[in-house]
Amino acid sequence: MNRIIALAGLFGIATAARGEEGCSKDVDCKGERICVQRQCVEPPVAQDVNAAPADFRPPVQPAQPQSPTPVPGSSATQIHETRHRHLGGFIRPDLGFGYLNTNASQGGINASVSGFAGTFGFAAGSALSENSILAFHFWDVVVKDPSVSLGGSTGTSNGSISLFALGPEYTVYSKENYYFSISPSLSRLSTESSGSSGDTNWGFALRTAVGKEWWVSDHWGLGLASHFSMSFNEDSGSNPPTWSTFAFTIAFSATYN
Repeated sequence: MNRIIALAGLFGIATAARGEEGCSKDVDCKGERICVQRQCVEPPVAQDVNAAPADFRPPVQPAQPQSPTPVPGSSATQIHETRHRHLGGFIRPDLGFGYLNTNASQGGINASVSGFAGTFGFAAGSALSENSILAFHFWDVVVKDPSVSLGGSTGTSNGSISLFALGPEYTVYSKENYYFSISPSLSRLSTESSGSSGDTNWGFALRTAVGKEWWVSDHWGLGLASHFSMSFNEDSGSNPPTWSTFAFTIAFSATYN
């Protein structure tokens, strides 16, 4: 009996050894090993398909060029700093319309000339400081076919009367782009009628303006202003009268600053 048990044990060991040496399927192998080409081997370790290899390095992105920061004092900074500001050179033409009256008296006879007027002005200069402008200013007021009153008679002249003036102009701006200008000037009154013309002597004139401008680009503004102008001119000849002229006008302007 003991011999039979011993033989049975040897048979089992031999069977197991054959299973280890040559397998036909996974169940012939111990544990979690599997049968590969009749050999029992450890199963391969599962790899995470999303895992990057240990030596993987993300590609280096080339550095993007950056716009240089404007350097204080550079031309780009200066352009930005003067945008919508009253600094540097100044140019302002204006064109408008209104009413003019001029009168004089001699020997107890009063003379008056008046009518609808057109006005033009041009100023060029530079800022003394921000919002403070000094310029040279030329301006005029012209009436075509004015109404004439002489003594007790009235009528219409077939001609024109013009007031020309030139001189310095000072302008001050507010933060809201309202402005006030004053222009003391030398002036002359000229008349033309039926092919003849005449001029007064040079006299003193003054124009004031109150206006508002709106920026339409970095350095250009469009504006609207009201003008009050006056002039005092001695006529030519002996014992001449003095013509006192007053004009009220409204003008549109384009200002560069």
